[in-house]
Amino acid sequence: MLVFAAAALLAGCSLLPEARPESARHYVLESKPAASAPSAGAVKLGLRPIEVATYLRGKAIATRVADNEVRYAHDAFWAEPLDAGIARVLRENLAAHASVLPYPFPAQLPRDYDLTVRVLSAEGAANGVRFVAVIELLRVGEKPELVVRREFTAPAAAWRNDYGQLARGLSDAVAALADEVLASVPQK
Repeated sequence: MLVFAAAALLAGCSLLPEARPESARHYVLESKPAASAPSAGAVKLGLRPIEVATYLRGKAIATRVADNEVRYAHDAFWAEPLDAGIARVLRENLAAHASVLPYPFPAQLPRDYDLTVRVLSAEGAANGVRFVAVIELLRVGEKPELVVRREFTAPAAAWRNDYGQLARGLSDAVAALADEVLASVPQK
């Protein structure tokens, strides 16, 4: 019985959160949406949950050091899950020009399109901030139809191994993604 109690006590120790260095810093993505609200006839987008590559789902910030090698910072972390940050910034940037409904969509609020975003990469690299995503717009209605499927690559921004600059570069990339989505919406 004493052995089981000791084993349970030791197992409990592994449930403690991972210790972080005192120098740990936490970063967030930021949006700079326009102060205007969408017009009454603006497109209505249903924003589905953002999908990010599995290797980006951790708290530590990822940097790409070679084609197939990623390094995680030991003292730089995302303050919120990266998929949630990207969704928040994308929604805020889109909301200046479109009516954006977050998932799950209320049944009583119709929408024109559902937007799916899959983030393939979002990290710092030797040649700058790297952000690649696939966007899909699905026309909603009696006969749903995929009307846009496109890969988006943001222009590389310098980050000089400064995680604050990396967060700014990724924020700008998500803003550019919002512009790409809006430009991709078929004209009525």
